Amino acid sequence: GEGNSYLAFNTSNATFRAGNLTSNDYFQASISYIHDYRWEWKEVDARKINNIFIIYISDIDFPSQKLFYRNNKILAEIDWAKLQAIFHQPYEIQNDVMQDNNNTHYDFFISHANEDKDTFVRPLVDELNRLGVIIWYDEQTLEVGDSLRRNIDLGLRKANYGIVILSHNFLNKKWTQYELDSLINRAVYDDNKIILPIWHNINAQEVSKYSHYLADKMALQTSLYSVKEIARELAEIAYRRR
Repeated sequence: GEGNSYLAFNTSNATFRAGNLTSNDYFQASISYIHDYRWEWKEVDARKINNIFIIYISDIDFPSQKLFYRNNKILAEIDWAKLQAIFHQPYEIQNDVMQDNNNTHYDFFISHANEDKDTFVRPLVDELNRLGVIIWYDEQTLEVGDSLRRNIDLGLRKANYGIVILSHNFLNKKWTQYELDSLINRAVYDDNKIILPIWHNINAQEVSKYSHYLADKMALQTSLYSVKEIARELAEIAYRRR
C-alpha cells in the first residue's frame, strides 16, 4: 500500500507477517490465521478513492490489519490480485508445510452453508453416521481453539469425496467458495470423481449461473429424494471406494 502498514507472505512455509514500517511492530503467524479479507473504497465520479484493504486475523491481540492505498486504484488492483493468488493456490502448497499428526481419513467432506444445517445438513449427517460413513463435518470435527482454515484444508485433503450442498445460501458464502475452489482444483488432477453435488431448493438455471462446472455434473436433488435415499446413495459410493 501507500501507508506505513504492510502485509508480507512467505509461501515456502505458509506464514505471513503484518506490521508497521514506522514503529517496527509486527505480528507473524501461519497463513491459516487469516480468516477473511475485503477491499473497501468510496466511489466518486466512477473512480475508486480512499481504497483500503482490511485483513481479518484470528488473534485477540492482533485482530486485523489495514492497508491504505488512498486514490491509487491501479496499485490496489495489482495487490488485490496478488492477495487473491495467495489464497487460491493449490491447497497442497499451504498444507504440506504444516505438521499433521491426525491420521483420520474421511469418506466425505461436507461443504455447506450454516443456514442449511437445520433443514437438511444435520439430518443427512445423522443418517450417514448411522450407515457407518466417516465424515468431515464442522460440528463433529472441530474443537474450541482449532484454526478454521487449517482444519478445512486438512479435511479437504483427507476426504475421498467432497459433498457440495448447493443452495441459495451456499452461493452467497465466501468460505463455501474457498472449499469449492479447492475441490475443483483437486478434481483437475485426480482421475476419480471428487465432487458430489446435492441441489437443495435450487434449480438447474441457478446452478448454471453460479458454475457451469457444477451444472454439468449429475446431482442428487432434495426435491426428488428423501434424506434417507440420498444418504444411502452416498454411502454406496463411499463403500465402493474403500
